[in-house]
Amino acid sequence: MRIMYDALTAHNILKKDRRPGLVAGYIDKIKYTPWSAEDWALFPDALKVKIVKKASTNDGHVLDVEPKDAEPEEAPGWAEMRRRSGFAHPVIYCNRSTWPKVKAAFAAQGVAPPLYWIATASGKPEIPEGAIAAQYLLDQEPGIDISVVADFWPGVDSSPQTAEPEVELMERIKVTPPDAGQNTVRVNLSGSVGAAIVVRPKINGEGVSKPMWVGNIFAWGSDKTGVGHNPKADPHYNDRLTSHRRFSLPGAVWADVEYSAAEPFDIDVVG
Repeated sequence: MRIMYDALTAHNILKKDRRPGLVAGYIDKIKYTPWSAEDWALFPDALKVKIVKKASTNDGHVLDVEPKDAEPEEAPGWAEMRRRSGFAHPVIYCNRSTWPKVKAAFAAQGVAPPLYWIATASGKPEIPEGAIAAQYLLDQEPGIDISVVADFWPGVDSSPQTAEPEVELMERIKVTPPDAGQNTVRVNLSGSVGAAIVVRPKINGEGVSKPMWVGNIFAWGSDKTGVGHNPKADPHYNDRLTSHRRFSLPGAVWADVEYSAAEPFDIDVVG
């Protein structure tokens, strides 16, 4: 998972992180001035998530559903408008208590569900099942909010169906778990410095997957000795996947991957 910052004032994000990977800002106005082109240009290397406050604004990735902004009943119409405009993955931002009302509005109006960015304010970097992102820290110094985001965000990230740039896709393996408990699959790799695997949970039509878990990855070199790179060696490693994730295994010729999953998934072998 990844970290994303949002703020009413774009410069506040730079006070926290000079080179953020993901930023979000407003592009229309009800009360506060939206980000300018100069504000967005402060983040040349970041993926940019554009938020609108008004359900009449036919733009952006996200509609902000909260008091004094859009209402839950307006969210389905905005999502349909964005889809008709060619944006296939509209996102609704709301808090936990409003989320059931938004879901009910989509069901009542017969509109396909959107993606969800949920304000949990839990202090924990965890994404609720059925969401693509969670705003888990609110009103942090110096005037920012912090979210945790899935490894792949449809409509924001480029397509997950391709391998990493300039890396050869050697093989795609379909893994069918024998059960939902902990299992292990062995994969063969190239042994090159670019050797890696990409674990791809099954993503549904709304761009969301059921969570799965990847634990220890024991990687071995041509001399039958371990080459390291076990993600579980990182004390901050989050083993829960809700979208695809790349694991670099330079020098590995095979690896045993521990996982838990309730449904089949793919592993891309690259290198």
